[in-house]
Amino acid sequence: MALQIMLLQIMLLQIMLLQIMLLQIMLLQIREARMKMKKQGRWLLPVGMVLLFALSLSAGDLDTKGKEWLGTHTDAAAINVNGSWHSKDWGTVTLRQTQDSRDVTGDGDGWDITGVVSGKQAFLLFSHKGKVTYTAELTSQADGSLNGSYAKGYMGEKTKAKPMQLTRP
Repeated sequence: MALQIMLLQIMLLQIMLLQIMLLQIMLLQIREARMKMKKQGRWLLPVGMVLLFALSLSAGDLDTKGKEWLGTHTDAAAINVNGSWHSKDWGTVTLRQTQDSRDVTGDGDGWDITGVVSGKQAFLLFSHKGKVTYTAELTSQADGSLNGSYAKGYMGEKTKAKPMQLTRP
């Protein structure tokens, strides 16, 4: 597990380096474009490029980092978490998992939920507008509940996790 986390961190660093290189290329293109533009309106292109780059960084969190985190959990689903759940801290949580699928979607407490079931565990991302804020790792218990923990950001060795329990209402 620690090796997978380290590999994931290395991949994330590589992605960040690529984004820095793209930003440098964009800045060079902006400088070239500024030289060619007339005096009026020359601020439009640089501002537009910076805004597009900023949007691409924030919107990709769920698609890149989140999918990478979920992708580290690859066992076949041994449980189905489909249905309504209740949590003392999160209120009503609705999870959707189709028959014979590992993929989970849902919502709860104002969050969009994306995740996977791997073995008897559920790995969930809690996001809003594509930005992941919390992650959870829950294990199916004999009584039908899901017990585990959640943390702000991505679960890992250095995250401060809090207990989480989901029960059927």
